[in-house]
Amino acid sequence: MEASSIRVGILEIQGGFSEHRTAILKAAETLGMKEKIEILSVRKAADISPALSGLIIPGGESTTMGLFISRNNMASSLQEWIQDEKHITWGTCAGLIMLANETEKQKIGGQPLIGGLDIVVSRNYFGRQVNSFQEKVKIMDKSLFSEANIPDHFEGVFIRAPAVVKVTSPKVTTLAVLSQSCSDNPGVIVAVRQKNILGTAFHPELTEDLRWHSYFLKMIASVQVD
Repeated sequence: MEASSIRVGILEIQGGFSEHRTAILKAAETLGMKEKIEILSVRKAADISPALSGLIIPGGESTTMGLFISRNNMASSLQEWIQDEKHITWGTCAGLIMLANETEKQKIGGQPLIGGLDIVVSRNYFGRQVNSFQEKVKIMDKSLFSEANIPDHFEGVFIRAPAVVKVTSPKVTTLAVLSQSCSDNPGVIVAVRQKNILGTAFHPELTEDLRWHSYFLKMIASVQVD
């Protein structure tokens, strides 16, 4: 493998990992990076290699994911890998929950978390499966716009989605909130970034909009340049 290659691992426990794989390859092609991308499956501790440039933690059921990670002795390897700021991590939906340092509305006895984001996340913030929906997400970070005519919103797919109910550190940047017309609380935070960690409450992999996957790849590329 060439030194300039980019290895992206996808945690394949639950959720749309195949959709993430497809979206990453499409985004890489639009960025002129497709020949550099290598996508690897992550299902055991040995797969969490320092050679990985990025890691995606897809959606699913966060308690089940946490138990799988604990039973397969992956938690410490994931935490150690994420602590290296040259390693870029992205969690979507349940992945966001797993990356939070604190959660609300968790099941009795709690659940294992990976941590890393100084936020409090509320599980199933918008309700149960029947309350899943698609709504406009207002993008706050202008770096997600590569052209002047790109809209400042994103059609977010929310499936038993969490939300960030509290930010506990100034190191956390809010990247997106629900648009005012789509929520009783226009301040609901649904995407954040803290240094090398990205979290979204929605599922960009279930849309044709590649901006979030491109953003993730750009985070990796910027670290490699540094």
